[in-house]
Order: sequence, then structure tokens, then C-alpha cells
Amino acid sequence: MTRPLISEGYAKNGTVRLHYTESAPDTPSGLTPLVYIHGAYGSTEGFLPEMEALAPRRCVSVRLRGRGQSDIPESGYTFNDNVSDIEALVDHLRLTNFCLVGWSMGVPYSIGFASRHPEKLSGLILLDYQARHPEYSAGWAERWASDPSIMDRPDRITALRGLEKESSEVLLWEDLDRIDCPVLVIGGGQPDALLKREHVDKYHQHLRNLKVIIFSDSGHNVSQPDFGRFINALRTFLGGIDQTGAGNRNRSNSATV
Repeated sequence: MTRPLISEGYAKNGTVRLHYTESAPDTPSGLTPLVYIHGAYGSTEGFLPEMEALAPRRCVSVRLRGRGQSDIPESGYTFNDNVSDIEALVDHLRLTNFCLVGWSMGVPYSIGFASRHPEKLSGLILLDYQARHPEYSAGWAERWASDPSIMDRPDRITALRGLEKESSEVLLWEDLDRIDCPVLVIGGGQPDALLKREHVDKYHQHLRNLKVIIFSDSGHNVSQPDFGRFINALRTFLGGIDQTGAGNRNRSNSATV
């Protein structure tokens, strides 16, 4: 398979520059673009294998404020601030009819965007997390300080402390009621998975067009241990969106593999 051309750019949210990577900006019109939102302190680079595997589909991966090569403001790390970064990226790239995928803490950010702008989405993929933004416990930021990515860039601790200090619990289950595009939820079945049975039940209660897949041998990182299986699940879901758009809204089902 020919590797897709990966480009980089910056979007601005007020004075904050947001770094993003993008593949296949000239993707065939029949393929729904995919926008990836990382976890609490994830990276754009972490989605590169998926970008390559999903070629020639257009894929965009953004680093929210304070992460990676994005600007690190002294403050402005609330749930709403992070959701506004997604809004700024979407406006910058003039994206419509795309699929949004969030992993871990990217899930509540993605739900926040999707519930506010349902008309922009053709699909939503939520990876191993519930519809809730947590209030980080004291010391959360310092526990990250030994991570190599922080040791290499000590200024990043500013963002971590900001995320901890400005965090608050935001329950988003009712927000799901405003989302009517097809939704795929993928969780793991191992002890370190963060999507629990009660969360799946709540997703079913609030989403009208939902498919749930549980990979019994996966933990929180649902792309492992079988990356090909994970990609096939994404391809199947995205292929359905490619063919039917946001239609077929009346079906809800679950599966364990």
C-alpha cells in the first residue's frame, strides 16, 4: 500500500495556535473525512498508523491546547475551552459531513462538539470511555511529570496543571439525546478498559442509531492486540456512512468479539 502524503498545519482559536496533521486532503468525495481527538495528553502522531491504514480517506488529527506543538497558554483548560479547540479546527478546515472519533478523554470532548453541532457530523466514533468529563484529582498533573514527553518539554507541565486546576465534572449523557448521526462505540473487555457495562447501557438509552463492539481481549487501547480487527471495524462503520450518509437512524445493536 502506498503511504498517504501527511501534511501539517495550524488552526487558531483566538490567540491559541493548534497543531494538526492531515492525510489525503484531496480524498475522493465519496469517502467521509475522519477527525481524530486524542486522550487527556495524547498526540497527533499517535493516529498516524490509522491514517495510513485508512488511506485514501482524508484523516485529520489535532493536538488540543497545551499538547504537542500546539500553544501552551497559562490558563484556559476547561472542558468548554477544549471543545472550542475542535470547533476552531473544524471552522479552519471548513469541514462538513465528517466523522469525529475520540479516544479516552477525547470522548467527552467529541460528545461536547457533536451535541452542539449535530448538523456537521455524518458519524461519531467513541473509543473506550463514558459520556462524562471528570474532575481531575489533586496530583494528577504531577503524576505525568515523569513521562518522557514531559521530561523533554518541561513547559508542558503548565498545561497539565491547567487541566487539573480547571477541570470539573461534566455529565454528558443527556447531551447524547441531541445526536442523531450513526454512532459506533468500541470498548475493551480486559480489566484496564474504562468503558463498563453500565456505560454501554446508558449509551443505548440515549442514542438512536448506535452500534457497540466490545473486543474481549483488548484493554483501554482498543486498537490492540489486533490492529487489523480495529481497522476493519472502523472501515465497516465508515463504509456504511459513505453509502447512506446520516440515514438509517433507527437501529441499535451490540456485539462482542
